[in-house]
Amino acid sequence: MRLSAFSSIPQRIVHWYTVKNPWYVPVVAGFFYVLGSPPFNGQLHPAFVFFPVVSFLICVPLFGLAIHPSLKRSVLHTYIFGISASLGQLYWIAFVTPEGLWHLIVLGVLLLTLYEGLFFTVNGLLFRYAFKRFPRSYALIVPAWWVLVEYSKSIGEMSFPWDYLGYSMTPLLPFSQVSSMTGIYGMSFIIVVGNILVWRALRERLARGKMGKNTIALAGFAVLLCVVSFWGWCRLRAAPVAGPKAKIALVQPNIDQNHWGIGSLDTSFGAIESQVLTASRDNPDVIILPESALLCYLVKRPSLRNRVIGWSEKIKIPLILGSLDWEIAPPRGIREYLVYNAAFFLDTGSTTFQPYYKMKLVPFSEALPFQGIFPILSRVNLGQADFKRGTKQVIFRVGNTIKAAPFICFDIIYPSLVRSAARTANLLVHITNDGWFGRSSGPYQHALMSQQRCIENGISLARCANSGITMLVDQYGRIISKTRLGERTVLTGAVSLSRVPTLYSKLGDWPVALSAAIVLIQLLLAARRRFTN
Repeated sequence: MRLSAFSSIPQRIVHWYTVKNPWYVPVVAGFFYVLGSPPFNGQLHPAFVFFPVVSFLICVPLFGLAIHPSLKRSVLHTYIFGISASLGQLYWIAFVTPEGLWHLIVLGVLLLTLYEGLFFTVNGLLFRYAFKRFPRSYALIVPAWWVLVEYSKSIGEMSFPWDYLGYSMTPLLPFSQVSSMTGIYGMSFIIVVGNILVWRALRERLARGKMGKNTIALAGFAVLLCVVSFWGWCRLRAAPVAGPKAKIALVQPNIDQNHWGIGSLDTSFGAIESQVLTASRDNPDVIILPESALLCYLVKRPSLRNRVIGWSEKIKIPLILGSLDWEIAPPRGIREYLVYNAAFFLDTGSTTFQPYYKMKLVPFSEALPFQGIFPILSRVNLGQADFKRGTKQVIFRVGNTIKAAPFICFDIIYPSLVRSAARTANLLVHITNDGWFGRSSGPYQHALMSQQRCIENGISLARCANSGITMLVDQYGRIISKTRLGERTVLTGAVSLSRVPTLYSKLGDWPVALSAAIVLIQLLLAARRRFTN
């Protein structure tokens, strides 16, 4: 009798929600979704090491909200869920508080979460449609649709592919080795499949009061995950790849640019020069400084340019550093100058700074979208940096062995961009300035994404961040060494320059094409049945 009463609790909860429609249920469910995201994965504390497994449950509430009898209520509650989930993942953007612009930053976070919430609503409504229209095959269709929605977030001038579901499992390295074959989109597909199987097993339990074929399917899926994880564990235990190694020194200056003022540039140059000299004592092959480490137009200011060349001549070690650059704009344009967020390579004995210009700019922060289509937008000032996009990837050749593909901040979260550059490189170099976001989730999330790129492409990474997390990562995504947030330090270590062949590096985002094929085939079959009946 007690067991029967206990079993009826879920039915009562479902009935209560359907009748009462409380608005706070999707809010709480949205914040539950955040538990599958960094830093709830061992980055923050070892107690969270198995939190990634929660990712196989976090979509279940969204599915429940999506099938509410009222379509209007379904749309409203899935949107509230999306806003809550997006705010829980992206709140840290509000930590950027340049003087006089705090109100614009807060407004931007609000607009971003309202925009990102739409993607959850789309996923919810697609689930609702597939659940009713394809009762036998929606467990395959919904993950495919989810992948296509995620992929759409990487397209266009407003692209913001930050919160992919697949990243939730990256910290469990044995399992995340599967992304060496599928990339991040394949990881998302697998996680959504798991959520649907949990959903079906729960519905079966609620409807029949006992376990059935859906529970068996869920158990089989769990066994498959264990098999995949065992394969990944074996892959991680494989003998290290023989080949050349590079000794890298990463400078983490921890300079507070939120309170930049008169004299700050000279102070930062002095602090960084001291760290560069300290890093040179270990005689590394290259010293790397973070994005905006030298926050000035370095190569256009002779005194500062010569100062950095003086460092190089003194230590006789190549430098990779972040700074700004500009060039005169073409005639008859709205602007006089084109400004770039840049990474420079200064080789030993050289006075030439080889540039790489950031190719993926943060919408509304570094550039206003659609300026190329509507030039009048160039006159709109929302506090954005108004950078110009770089147009080509470059490779920094350091000595006879290192072929470094540089990426600045936002660049690293685009899988296809990194894959394209990694095919001709043997080291990823990611420089960033996450100091704007303080001790929030943002730096953890960003670091995790760069770690994911190593697994996908079988290539080592040197990541240098202004305030952390600075780290060295091997070809399997294993962190060799890393720093903590908010410390001024130098991290030195060796990374392998050998590539580990991966299916993803050869085929790219094939799960996206497969997902498109699955959706298209199902829609064609549905259309055929409709016209033949």
